[in-house]
Amino acid sequence: MRKDTLIRLTATVAVAAFATFAWSQKQPVTSSDTKPALPVIQFQSPEGSVPQDWTLRPRPPIKFTPFEMLDPTTGKPVNADDIIEFNGVKMRAGDFYRHLNTMEQWLNEQGYSLRTDNYFEYYSPTLEKELADSEAYLNWLQENAPLDGEVYGQGSDFGIASCYNYANSWDSNWIGNSLFGVQVGAGVSAQACLSNPITATVNGNAVLRGRLASYQAEVARASGTANVSAGADATNWSYQVGVQVLGRQVWGNSGSGQLPSIFQGFQRSWDFPLAQVNWNSPTIPLFCVSVLGINICANGQVGISGQVNLAASVNINLFQQQATVSPYGSMGGYAAAWIGANAGIARAEVGVRGNLNFFNGSLTGRANGQLVFSGSLAYQINAGLDANLSALSGNLQGFARGCIWLFGWRCAEASTTLFSWNGWSYNGTLVNWSRQIP
Repeated sequence: MRKDTLIRLTATVAVAAFATFAWSQKQPVTSSDTKPALPVIQFQSPEGSVPQDWTLRPRPPIKFTPFEMLDPTTGKPVNADDIIEFNGVKMRAGDFYRHLNTMEQWLNEQGYSLRTDNYFEYYSPTLEKELADSEAYLNWLQENAPLDGEVYGQGSDFGIASCYNYANSWDSNWIGNSLFGVQVGAGVSAQACLSNPITATVNGNAVLRGRLASYQAEVARASGTANVSAGADATNWSYQVGVQVLGRQVWGNSGSGQLPSIFQGFQRSWDFPLAQVNWNSPTIPLFCVSVLGINICANGQVGISGQVNLAASVNINLFQQQATVSPYGSMGGYAAAWIGANAGIARAEVGVRGNLNFFNGSLTGRANGQLVFSGSLAYQINAGLDANLSALSGNLQGFARGCIWLFGWRCAEASTTLFSWNGWSYNGTLVNWSRQIP
């Protein structure tokens, strides 16, 4: 074996077996000094975690050939008990080459070699399985939507003094993996009192939830209520519309009045931007990989940023009450990784490449109530959740680069797939409810 080849290899394992170092660096959350036109809703989640089962993506195995036991300085053969020296570090040749050959044999089993590879690909079986499970669920949802809310929600109706109540809700389950996830949902509730005075109230809501690492929260919730009350002397109406972003009420509107006649009604609609969203995690461990025998663990941060808007409407008359709310917007997901390490002959760096669409589009929660007469007075409820969205598409790759010094830097890189998915795209009705009470 040539002396320069041996020196290149011994430099690799000298770091792997004998150089140890620690690092720790936390990066603060920053915000722009320029005050935005829209309110900025900032939220930082508590400590999270990410599965740490990163492993080399296997290739076809390579036949193992042990390294010849040579002195790294002279290139001459040595015995196991001989003392060799590398960059001032003395060690038994047998110990050194045992570590070297153990590492090489393991890499050969995975299809890699210290002799030839400068690039190592890692992946997390847990993160990939979570995306595969989401893919299977979304295929089922695509085939079965629109779902029947009576089957997949929790409904109830009961009568108290000629009043009847109904409530139901549905959510999509979590979609994504342990780094990024979304969930959409909707609910409906209604009350009808069919004696004098006749009153009818219907409420609908739409919800977008997000998950960053191990923490989850409501990104946006919009709800609308429409009410009518018809007595002997007058027909009164009222409504309420409200929106929460990251658990905080950012907008609400309500009104009430009297209908001039049973043939006239009240209508109102809204469409405007609500808030800028900035939701991020604290420092979390993202991945640990081995590069040139250097164990590199990357800390980092994941988050989403974007804008939430609202479209809503109410339509109220004696015979029909309708409320529609539609939170919509665009949010991007991001990840950042950092490390602080520079230990003499060895150095390491990490980073993240790629882009992720966390959510883009709209959710529309609708609730419609109608007073109908078919032999007796009844209240017909129709409600549901419509979606026009794409979510969780994109690719985020973490990388770790390890370098050793021997008459110049020699570097190798390991990549980790943090998130890579075509995402979820849907345009249509996800769930429908239809109920007549009593």
